Amino acid sequence: MTDNPVTEPSRDDQQSRSMTRKQFCELENMSLSTFHKLKRAGNGPEEEHFPGMTFARITPEARREWHQRMEEWRKSDAAKLEQQRRIAVARAAGKKATESPLHVSKRQKGKSKSKSAKA
Repeated sequence: MTDNPVTEPSRDDQQSRSMTRKQFCELENMSLSTFHKLKRAGNGPEEEHFPGMTFARITPEARREWHQRMEEWRKSDAAKLEQQRRIAVARAAGKKATESPLHVSKRQKGKSKSKSAKA
């Protein structure tokens, strides 16, 4: 970030004025692709669109509302079920991987597949 206060507002200033999607993502420490994924799922912040223009702005109120919705979702039963589902999928994948004959734990010691061992 440069020190130009006109083009790049400080974090305190961003709390009180609307921001672009990129600025919102930087402030929330997320990528633009994650932002768009949230928007497609209906979980993104509300945006202001200006007639005849292609850009959108996210107001401080919309950001606060978004934070509140995300906090409510984290506390919901649906979030807890999703977390349990992800844990179960990860465990199943780990179990399947360890059952594979190619798993690192099933490699024989002393047998090297490197080119220097063949020479």
